[in-house]
Amino acid sequence: MSRTFTVIASCFFATLSTNAYSFGDGSTISRGPQPVLLAQQYQSGFDLRQYWKSEKLDGIRAVWDGQQLKTRNGRVISAPEWFTDPLPKSPLDGELWAGRGNFHLVQQTVLDHKPVDQAWKQIEFMLFDMPDGAGSYKERYGDLVAWVNQLKSDHVHYVEHTPILSEYALYEHLNAIDRASGEGVMLRKIDSLYQAGRSADLLKLKSHQDDEAIVVGYKLGKGKYKGQVGALLVEWKPGVRFYIGSGLSDEMRRSPPPLGSKITFRHNGYTHNHIPKFARYLRERVE
Repeated sequence: MSRTFTVIASCFFATLSTNAYSFGDGSTISRGPQPVLLAQQYQSGFDLRQYWKSEKLDGIRAVWDGQQLKTRNGRVISAPEWFTDPLPKSPLDGELWAGRGNFHLVQQTVLDHKPVDQAWKQIEFMLFDMPDGAGSYKERYGDLVAWVNQLKSDHVHYVEHTPILSEYALYEHLNAIDRASGEGVMLRKIDSLYQAGRSADLLKLKSHQDDEAIVVGYKLGKGKYKGQVGALLVEWKPGVRFYIGSGLSDEMRRSPPPLGSKITFRHNGYTHNHIPKFARYLRERVE
């Protein structure tokens, strides 16, 4: 659906609902997120012998509840029947992915309420856990690998997890992923039970810092951007707002992310006031 942007003043503001968000295709995000495990930032000091590492995939987190695929925010994913037919009656936690550097393809395909078979054939369901499985992560992962191997599906796979020999080896692995244009590294505590919420049982390690914010207004462009968006006004945390202009393409300045949308931005640490430094737009995050 096309977006129309008309500059009336330098800023526009919106009052956002905290309960639900409606999309142009008629679908909605449900009240409250799906009960999934969320990662904390990795810091030196963790006993790495208790963790396995895997590549952080730049896709869309997806939960199979035994009947439907959903994003972590509760939006039902309209996948083709052939895509979900191999999936079991028990829950699965994973990532819908199309390879490194293809997030926009995943987002466009997965969040389309009318699934296109040809596009979905490029999507893989990369699994990393069975939330209702018994025992520790090491045991659940073993069961997951065995199930995927016997399934022999072209689009359902498990994310490979391997032991971490040392912190030096961990950062060497991160460097290799960076060179291959990957997203980062995830660390999973092998003796942990599955629990929803943010936990040190799951850690993430990246060379850069990404965060998310809500678009609450626009700043009028100047010069060659006159009549277009000069910057997005975003709310990062309650009451903390700032502008992001870097990273916006010419097309995006003409047709910016709508008010209320969630964006991902990249930054280089924080100011003394704990505001992200050198924030630049990365993408709109629609889930």
